[in-house]
Amino acid sequence: MRYASALARGQVRPEEFETDWRIDRPGFDAGKVFSAALNGDVASALAALAPHEAEYERLREALSRYAAFDPKAWHALSAPATVQLGDHGDIVNELRERLMAEGYYDAASTPDDASVFDQTLADAMKKFQAAHGLPVDGSVGRLTLAALNVSPAVRARQIRWNLERWRSLPRIDTPSRIEVNVPAAQAVLFANDEPVRVMRTIVGAVIHPTPVLRARMRSVLFNPPWLVPNSIIVKEIRPALKRDPNYLQRQNMVYQDVDGGKVLEQLPGPKNSLGQVKFEMPNPDDIYMHDTPEQRIFGLSRRYVSHGCIRVEDPRELARILLDSDEWSRDAIDAAIATGETQRVPLAKSLPVYVLYWTAFVDPDGTVEFRDDIYGRDKRLAEALAAQAAAEHLAEAVGNGRNG
Repeated sequence: MRYASALARGQVRPEEFETDWRIDRPGFDAGKVFSAALNGDVASALAALAPHEAEYERLREALSRYAAFDPKAWHALSAPATVQLGDHGDIVNELRERLMAEGYYDAASTPDDASVFDQTLADAMKKFQAAHGLPVDGSVGRLTLAALNVSPAVRARQIRWNLERWRSLPRIDTPSRIEVNVPAAQAVLFANDEPVRVMRTIVGAVIHPTPVLRARMRSVLFNPPWLVPNSIIVKEIRPALKRDPNYLQRQNMVYQDVDGGKVLEQLPGPKNSLGQVKFEMPNPDDIYMHDTPEQRIFGLSRRYVSHGCIRVEDPRELARILLDSDEWSRDAIDAAIATGETQRVPLAKSLPVYVLYWTAFVDPDGTVEFRDDIYGRDKRLAEALAAQAAAEHLAEAVGNGRNG
């Protein structure tokens, strides 16, 4: 039954060691499971408890692969500051063997002189970089070398932590939804359980982590105003005013009377921090998806700079897809924004949004992807699992002592 519970809802409670975990664990009816096991096939009763999502199964298969790697499948590499196209040396052949071991390079593509960094090796390195959220340039610098030097055993542990996280989450049973993977800084729109649009996002900085949550998107707001949170006023606006007394005017910010008090509001416009489109999804943390005037950041591989909200690439096109109406063509959306007036448009049907945290995941084509543990959630999960195992071991030892 302890194993059944671990399959059904994970071994530990994330809300006990995460301060911003807003998703409840799945329910678990022990009596019902026990009866099903007694009256039928135990294996089937247990299998029914685990997550049923295809992503979970792909990750399980990846675990089998990485756990089976020979510990010596690749060794730590030591390289100059940068190794790139056209370079020669033993390190080039070592890089080729390293990529070959993980399946990024086909041995049949090895040139006569394996010490030459050729285009085929550069292309394989680009695939590796893309699968690890690194700048994709085909050369080997500090960040790429660090990723290459992570052992298969460490990757297997990383996969196990993400499988545990899957089990602790409610099952995703809504065919139309948006899933945001914060470490990958990516959002995927699903329709009929198929990904129809993949979008780069900008998510919370390390000091402003984007929480794990589930919400429902209800409307699109064109030309949104921005009510500046007090924390930002204290930490950012006031210091800016000391440097530049005209800061509020230049940023199109004004104080407004709201419910008998003053709030600082940035008026709608191209300089607005929310951009010109906001996707409203009520939740306790007031996290939402929105446009941004800082489009250049989408070109970066590490897009962890927001105060917690999720900035989305090409929000006008996302709005068109979500509104799904002849009334709201791309031209109509552009025209509504051009008026400069704030306009809220409800979705015909609210859309579930899952903001999740995956540092290991597998694409539909089988590519295993890894990301850095930017907020330390893997680390805290590992510590909680170790503490749980220690407590169980102690309880068993005490029990065995009594029995003895």
